Amino acid sequence: MIGYEIFIRSFADSNEDGIGDFKGIANSVEYFKRIGVDLIWLTPHFKSPSYHGYDIIDYFDTNSSFGTVQDFKNMIDTLHENGIKLVIDLPLNHVSDRHPWFKAAMRGEKPYEDYFLWAQPYFNLKEKRHWDEELIWHERNGKTYYGVFGGSSPDLNYDNPEVVQKSLEIIEFWLNLGVDGFRFDAAKHVYDYDIKEGRFRYDHDKNVNYWNLVMEKAGEIKKAKGEDVFAVTEVWDNPEVVDRYANAIGCSFNFYFTEAIRESMQHGGVYKIVDCFQRTLGRKSYKPSNFTGNHDMNRLASIITKEDERKVFFALLMTSPGVPFIYYGDELGMRGVYDSTFTEDVIEPFPWYASLSGEGQAFWKAVRFNRAFTGASVEEQLSRDDSLLKEVVNWSTFRKANEWLTDAWVENITHNTFTTAYTVTDGSNGMRVYVNISGHGEMIEGINLKPYEVKLL
Repeated sequence: MIGYEIFIRSFADSNEDGIGDFKGIANSVEYFKRIGVDLIWLTPHFKSPSYHGYDIIDYFDTNSSFGTVQDFKNMIDTLHENGIKLVIDLPLNHVSDRHPWFKAAMRGEKPYEDYFLWAQPYFNLKEKRHWDEELIWHERNGKTYYGVFGGSSPDLNYDNPEVVQKSLEIIEFWLNLGVDGFRFDAAKHVYDYDIKEGRFRYDHDKNVNYWNLVMEKAGEIKKAKGEDVFAVTEVWDNPEVVDRYANAIGCSFNFYFTEAIRESMQHGGVYKIVDCFQRTLGRKSYKPSNFTGNHDMNRLASIITKEDERKVFFALLMTSPGVPFIYYGDELGMRGVYDSTFTEDVIEPFPWYASLSGEGQAFWKAVRFNRAFTGASVEEQLSRDDSLLKEVVNWSTFRKANEWLTDAWVENITHNTFTTAYTVTDGSNGMRVYVNISGHGEMIEGINLKPYEVKLL
């Protein structure tokens, strides 16, 4: 199984308005099959006032820019006919401040007032997020509410059983519509404020219990259809915390994998890779999901600037255990630098053509990093025999021929400064992987490696 994250607005446009849409994704199945993708993760497709869609107005409707609910269903049908599963990004922690629930709550209407968290006299209303110093309490019209992701995204109160039930109804609606599962956004933030102590604090026990409930509900719905549910969680934390959530949800993005390889390539030593593989890719009860990057990170090609080094990254990705994910365009070498106040630079339109002009080309915004005729387009990459895209296709073909890797683990890791060797096995199948991340020849365990070579034995 190979996953692929798509920012819908930027991917493929079917009606010539410059905005990517559901029909455009359905029209792209041949490309997905070419690169070996059989699992697509869509960033939020719900009715929302923002370009990114993570602040939702209506969980049961689509963003009209992308198409109708029927268009969405038609897209699912087309993907399924071509052997491709679909998971949707589901931010359940918060809603838009334009959501009917929050509007009613601001008017003091029951039961909606109890759907949100309101300031108490003993709370520190100047408390800030620990990762970027943004305020977590927001005042409006004489009321102060909790919103860890900003004033436009008020947090829901999951200590209220009605809110929990509403979230399960959302799960049921989309599974019945045909989606195969979910990417659960901000999974550790469902319960992240301690009411008794009046301060921000992750409650991992309550969070994990909630996700167990969600997965039980999702599993029942899919089991009734004779199907399985796939879910992956976003928990950006140390590996031991990630394990707790992943055991409940079944799969978790391995942020350390992405960070470790990027850092190792930048600094020229494999020590981070070795530590990551030892801590995150050993035998586990869940599937890790290693990935090239996502919409909240610098683009891979902006960190690892040499194409030969990116080829090594993809080799490591496609030979590692679990479910690999590609962020749309990373297979082409798309660039972009993340800025929390201007995230558009890492979600630029997917370049189908060298000129950025042609049938299906989305162009909802001006591009800063991925301009015309810079080499990072499907057209240009397919024209080169030694391109990154063709290397990705080769590795995805390998991955398809070795599906056992999904349930495998890593063991017997050795290394020197620039190389590492390790065994990947599922107990029945196995291979020894030899990796040289440097631009010069190296030897490990008696195996000679060329610059930037990954060898399998």
